[in-house]
Amino acid sequence: MRRKRNLLTAAALTAILLVSGAGCKASIDAFGINPTHARHVADNAFAGIGYRFYNVRRDSAFARARTLMGKHALIPSRLFQDSTIWNVNSPDSSRTLIVVATLVDGHYTFAGNPKAPPPQSLGDQRHLLNLKWLGEGDYQWSTSVDHAIGPVTPAAAGAALMATLTAAEGRTPDEAMADARAMFPETARHLAQLFTVDSLRTVNDCCATTTMLSVTFHPERLRPRYSFFADYVAKYVVQAIYHVQLTDRAGLQYFDYVGKDGQMTIRLRSRGHQLVALSGHPVPMPDSLKLLMDVSMKYKMFRVGFRNLEGDFTVVRTPQRRAWEMRFRKEPAWQFPLAFDKLIKVPLRRPYQGEGARLALGIRNDGRAQSISERHARFAVSESAIMRWLGGLGASAFGDFSGRAELEENLFIYEMFEALRKDVNREW
Repeated sequence: MRRKRNLLTAAALTAILLVSGAGCKASIDAFGINPTHARHVADNAFAGIGYRFYNVRRDSAFARARTLMGKHALIPSRLFQDSTIWNVNSPDSSRTLIVVATLVDGHYTFAGNPKAPPPQSLGDQRHLLNLKWLGEGDYQWSTSVDHAIGPVTPAAAGAALMATLTAAEGRTPDEAMADARAMFPETARHLAQLFTVDSLRTVNDCCATTTMLSVTFHPERLRPRYSFFADYVAKYVVQAIYHVQLTDRAGLQYFDYVGKDGQMTIRLRSRGHQLVALSGHPVPMPDSLKLLMDVSMKYKMFRVGFRNLEGDFTVVRTPQRRAWEMRFRKEPAWQFPLAFDKLIKVPLRRPYQGEGARLALGIRNDGRAQSISERHARFAVSESAIMRWLGGLGASAFGDFSGRAELEENLFIYEMFEALRKDVNREW
């Protein structure tokens, strides 16, 4: 959850899909009621997200709070007792930090503001970070981030993402690749600094299209301009191993996402530009699903992570909101160095007990000029030796990222969204 920024993950993945063979004009047209309106709405959405990464600065109080949270998120008693971190104290044994972020004088600026209103202007954000004491060393984190992304409706955002995912339907790989590169040349050139497209394959049977996309990350291509970001990608992205699946309650699989040795492979199947089961009869994907995840990272000579993390995955579709809601109530199988097995007891089960851990990513609009991308997360922490050790790993990763690596990552992402804006606004 550490690096989730609103819908950034979905937006970045969409950008990769757009320029690596699965994108087409329909992806942009889905943003609006006609091509001109769609370009305007897409441009606003890309600008609103891109502003978040432009010349970022933080006031001194929030910068200090962020650093401490990066170091002690899993040992929250140290944070709870530090009154200088929080700007709202509640009578229910909780502490809250409210932060507003906006573009000011050429900088995207974060500053604490206990009375911060909901985002009003394109690109504005409001962060609420709450830490609640539950007793006997137990704490609960709750975070909420709202981000104004322009007039795109929730339904249009969902349609644009689906149009991108299924754009290769009924087409050959060469047709899809040629279309994407013609539509998004600036974005393709920018993202070529980070990855190459290994293959795009489509299999058209009698009633559906299976799309398989593989890309490989190349941090060495980043080094001429983003050397610190390149080091971070090489250490934390290339060496990560992960597998993400979406299935229904009967076990039918609808989405498969695998990463290893810097290569990312996505597999999906569609009919009528809707996702269907990956095998057999093209059963439409339901809104109630199971999310299955395996993730591990390299730590010295060992790997640290988990297998068989299972969660409920719900797709929310209302006129005012489109969202993915995830809830995890089953502890995974942990992957730690052998000596640490003795430390794995109740504290690692704590986040999955009761209501479990929750993460929601979505877009909502209640009739205002600005639609809001949202991120909500909640999970419990029970302090222990194993949590201190895991916290140390997190602090190390945060230390590697903060500073030059973060500045360069911000620049790379900002330039990606600017390239998308150029492609959207050029003559087709």
